[in-house]
Amino acid sequence: MKLSAQSSDTLVFFCNGQKISEKHPDPSWSLAQYIRSKLQLTGCKIGCGVGGCGACTVMVSAMGQSTRNISHIAVNACLYPLCAIHGKAVTTIEGIGSTKTKLHAVQERLAQTHGSQCGFCSPGMVMSMYTLLRNNPKPSTDEVLSAMEGNLCRCTGYRPILDAFKTFTEQAGCCNGSTGGKCCQNGDAEMSDELYDVTKFTEYDPTQDVIFPPELLTNNSTFLQSTQFTKDQLTWINAGNIEDFLSLKSNNPKAVIIAGNTAAPGASHNLEGVVIYTGQVSQLNSIELTETGLKVGASVTMSMLQNAIKLHCKTLSSDQASSLHIIQQALQQYASCQIRNVATIGGHLVAPKSDYDLVPLIMAVGAKAFIVDTDGNVRESTLNGSSYSSDDRLVQSNEILQYIEIPFTSVNEHVEFYKMSHKRYYLDNAVVTAAFCMTFEPESDVVRDGCLVFGGIRKLPVFADATMKKLIGRTWNTELLESTCASLKEDLQSDIDASGKDQDYCSNLVVGSFFKFFFKVLKSLEEKQVTSSTPLPATPEFGSIPSKVPCGSALFQPAPKDQPNIDSIGRPIVHRSALQQTSGEAVYVDDLPPVQGELYLAFVLPSRGRARVLSTNLAAAQEVDGYVTYVNADDITGINRTTFDDDEILVTKEVYSTGAIIGAIVATTPEAAHKAAKLVHVSYEDLPVITTIEEAIEQEAFHQPTESLQKGDVEKGFDQSSVVLEGTIRTAAQEHYYMEPTACIAKPSGEAGEIEMITCFQEINSVQCTVAKALGVDANKVNVKTKRAGGSFGGKSNQCNYMAVCALAAQKTGKAVRMVLPRGTDIQITGHREGSMAKYKVGFDDKTGKINSLDITVYINWGSPSGIHFAIFGQVLFSLQGVYAMDNIHTTVKNCATNIPATKPMRTFGIVQSVFIIESIITDIALRCGLPVLQVREVNMHKEDIPTTYYGVPIEGFDVFRRCWKECLDKSDYHNRRNQVNNFNSKNKWTKRGIAIAPLKFNVGNYPTFMHQAGAMVNLYLDGSVLIHHGGVEVGQGIHTKMIQIASRVLGIPVDKIHVAENSTYVIPHATDTAGSHSTDMWGMAVKNACDTLVDRLAPFKSDKPDGNFADWVSAAYFSRVNLSVIGYYQTPDITWDWATKTGRPYPYSTFGAACSEVQIDCLTGSHELMRTDIVMDVGKSLNPALDIGQIEGAFMMGYGYFMLEELLWDKDGTLITNGPYNYKIPCVRDIPAEFNITLLRNCPNVRGVYSSKGIGEPTLCLANTVHFAVQDAIQSARADAGISEVFALEAPATPDRIRKACGELNFTKL
Repeated sequence: MKLSAQSSDTLVFFCNGQKISEKHPDPSWSLAQYIRSKLQLTGCKIGCGVGGCGACTVMVSAMGQSTRNISHIAVNACLYPLCAIHGKAVTTIEGIGSTKTKLHAVQERLAQTHGSQCGFCSPGMVMSMYTLLRNNPKPSTDEVLSAMEGNLCRCTGYRPILDAFKTFTEQAGCCNGSTGGKCCQNGDAEMSDELYDVTKFTEYDPTQDVIFPPELLTNNSTFLQSTQFTKDQLTWINAGNIEDFLSLKSNNPKAVIIAGNTAAPGASHNLEGVVIYTGQVSQLNSIELTETGLKVGASVTMSMLQNAIKLHCKTLSSDQASSLHIIQQALQQYASCQIRNVATIGGHLVAPKSDYDLVPLIMAVGAKAFIVDTDGNVRESTLNGSSYSSDDRLVQSNEILQYIEIPFTSVNEHVEFYKMSHKRYYLDNAVVTAAFCMTFEPESDVVRDGCLVFGGIRKLPVFADATMKKLIGRTWNTELLESTCASLKEDLQSDIDASGKDQDYCSNLVVGSFFKFFFKVLKSLEEKQVTSSTPLPATPEFGSIPSKVPCGSALFQPAPKDQPNIDSIGRPIVHRSALQQTSGEAVYVDDLPPVQGELYLAFVLPSRGRARVLSTNLAAAQEVDGYVTYVNADDITGINRTTFDDDEILVTKEVYSTGAIIGAIVATTPEAAHKAAKLVHVSYEDLPVITTIEEAIEQEAFHQPTESLQKGDVEKGFDQSSVVLEGTIRTAAQEHYYMEPTACIAKPSGEAGEIEMITCFQEINSVQCTVAKALGVDANKVNVKTKRAGGSFGGKSNQCNYMAVCALAAQKTGKAVRMVLPRGTDIQITGHREGSMAKYKVGFDDKTGKINSLDITVYINWGSPSGIHFAIFGQVLFSLQGVYAMDNIHTTVKNCATNIPATKPMRTFGIVQSVFIIESIITDIALRCGLPVLQVREVNMHKEDIPTTYYGVPIEGFDVFRRCWKECLDKSDYHNRRNQVNNFNSKNKWTKRGIAIAPLKFNVGNYPTFMHQAGAMVNLYLDGSVLIHHGGVEVGQGIHTKMIQIASRVLGIPVDKIHVAENSTYVIPHATDTAGSHSTDMWGMAVKNACDTLVDRLAPFKSDKPDGNFADWVSAAYFSRVNLSVIGYYQTPDITWDWATKTGRPYPYSTFGAACSEVQIDCLTGSHELMRTDIVMDVGKSLNPALDIGQIEGAFMMGYGYFMLEELLWDKDGTLITNGPYNYKIPCVRDIPAEFNITLLRNCPNVRGVYSSKGIGEPTLCLANTVHFAVQDAIQSARADAGISEVFALEAPATPDRIRKACGELNFTKL
């Protein structure tokens, strides 16, 4: 291969100030692989591997090729090609601060503001903010939001993270724009809002940040020469200049060209042949302002273009810069900051995809492409549909795109861009994009020329040329609007039909976008006084999604003033691992260094939902370099069944879903294991597949048994009702989407069949039992350990066949085996929240809405195999009544045996659907009666002091609920805002607002009786330090912190003297699943029990030496031969339930709450904005207000995702469609309420909880239904405008397409 500059085989870059020289680097590797594997810097996490979560964020610094300015950008290291780092500097979380030396201000503040829970996302969050500060030491709050867009968090709800980072901004206001710092506007003397003290934060000093390596400054030109790296079948070339690039292209016409590597995440692992990297070609990275427009190099990134537009627009008139401003706004909607930092203009244009937002806009404004062939000939092409060849390529194999030129707009030109996304406004793929450019005759409203371009419909943008021709020469008036809307539907119908998308929805988006454009242009023409038609009485207003900076309050009852300072109960102390998490020092399973000879495992999974396995061919897999062996059911020396859910560990004959495991490849590297697993050929005999609830009902495919509860006579109740209403309520399946992928390491000892399992599981007891059963050994030979889990939410519990397969591989090979599930595999096989459908029949009084009789059948799409399907019965049935009194009620649950992976308990397992069902029924009654929903809720609420559920359990503390309800009404100012919403809606047709308030009764710890037990061991050491072992797993909820607080109070020592050890089945056996919001109650009581015993044992020595300290008393006890290691045990009292007699008390207590949410919807697109949420929650007497508020916010935002965004989808064959962040969207930082107010109800102790507290990890997820009901309220206003009055169903999640359709048919003739 001929190069114009000397090639090198050594990759040179700097990492955290240290020079790295890597000979013969592997071009297929990502930067993250190298950082983690070679440099052992594990603070850079791999959450998804496709640039969708931000956990792997690092800072890349480089010198500008022409300006010689140093740039700092945040990048996803999982996407960034290793060889592209040549001549640059990388900074990871380890390079900016450490608990061992000194923490950086960003690390410290994120921890101190309680912004780190499970901690897996924290290093990425820190690096995004750190990079922003390196570019701007005093950023605006909007810049902070923009920097955080690409960093996902499933735990916190984002608000405390923003609180931390807003302290670096020049934010107006008394409290620096934060929520948890002390606020001077809190006028309630009995309540506090001081979750942290901003005065104790370390001052940020930019001069102390890591400097750019001097060697890269002085030898910059050396690193800009063309370099070549080759390994195996892949050659990577960093092109140094455009001449080299053209020469390389000439010699390698089939070479893959890479600049940002965002087009096909992970594809570099599968590349062969030649890859040419253009990121350092100066001629392709320049931006130049010319007399006619902006000249943009093909390798210019989206962020570079944003910054350039911002700079150059200062020198242009508003008319000239119009199109550039629109492009800048469009760029902000495109992907995340990390992606914009590397994705290029050329990559967008050369090989466009339907979801490349910018292409239609660049075409609409008349941009020109300048293309060079390998002989140096330049051709100019105006970008439009005809610019591309039959294979949709802009350039041919002997050509490159050098730059494009974006022309300025003229005074008579109007440009606009609209993006309509699948789920949300930001960080989502478009269903339809629309780019319009309209030119008028001078000082006229007559159309001279224009362009109507639509993206998202086909691979290439679609031009509505026929419609555009009809516009030329016409006056811009309502007649033009009506005819154009009709013409657009006709013009684009065939393209929409061929797109495979929802035809009506896409058609409405197309027309709706032009509708908005029409009035924006009309307003501009009126302002210029060039309209010739009669002005409209009122120009319609359209909702926009503003760049909101979240604010709010968090109020709690402070600890009593006379409480000793050493007693941390009731105080907002920081999560005990927070500093380790924000510094990247916290260790997760895949952060552990490999042991000698360690092997790696990848699963062979079914490609269809149901089939008989005929044969498995390993021939191709065995040819992969690094292949070791294959594990299948024949390798099981014990029993091929899991323990508690009694399912097959490995498939023997028949596949019941794509969540089953056929076998596993074991190899010497993870890359080899996954490559070989994909090459295993499995032959099937297909069998009938059921994927939906409707199909299961039709075929009567249900897991047995089913369960029901009844009170009164429902048929008699229906007869006595003035109205009987029937309806259907649907909710979708939801993915747990914890940030740390499921992982484990199996280490056989080689002695007596012993094996150690290092996991991130929240239920290690089931892992121990299942592994022992599979290996054919006693459970006492299997030690399962968990230090922490990077999130779980139920997803790392129960079903653990994949852990057993890892152990089998270790047993077969005699080597340690590591299993880390890729995100797509994790979503496919680890279970999910169950989808549901409820059919109800309700009888009520049409004057008041009071319920007389209710019959509900809930169908759960459980999947296969049946597993622990029976566990959901109580979860659903015990919650269907809510806070409402009912004399006649009958409820049934049926679990559908479908061929999708089996459900796994997820936060509020079964309860969130039940709460949504009963509140939806109340809402439907109100709509049917024409009454306010609030009135119908209140008329149906229990009136007794201690009401009883329909299954006979007294509701203790119901007065607490009434206080929650009243306080929520007051704090949310519901009645005034209800009037404001009504007033707004009366004045706006295309934008509507809605407000909803809903109650909550949540049964804490609602699971089988045997699970209500907990053990703990507390050890005292001679220096006065304390070690706690207990069975609760730290999944981010702060259980270890609360255990330390409890022990600190009982023992009377500082929290700093107490440590919690990792979980181990060798120390605490039979540990119950950490679930149900009851873990702190149980293990807290067990720890307290142990500590009480120790206090009793130390009492004589304390009495003998009252002036001594804790260490003195412990030492004295030791020398007196007193046992200083105590086992504590607790079993929840009075818990029992008998399904045969339908009697007992199935849960220890209930917690109560209420929430109010307000939204704004765009009736044309279905998009929405969450404007405000107020929550009042009963947590008893909070053990730690900071942790409890964090759980409230995090659960609510997960519920927001459930009700508004998230939806797992399978095709008709049972294959998962939504298998990663590209097509499965969890809430991001832009989704949180613009105003978010949390209040912990005061003076409500819980006699059944440890130190009067209540569990709070789950309940507020249910209260996110208020967002859904607020959207439904807004839709109802739109329907009323359209003359539609009947009750309507709005499925959850309420996605934009469902909202748009529910608003009714669009009538653009009635303005």
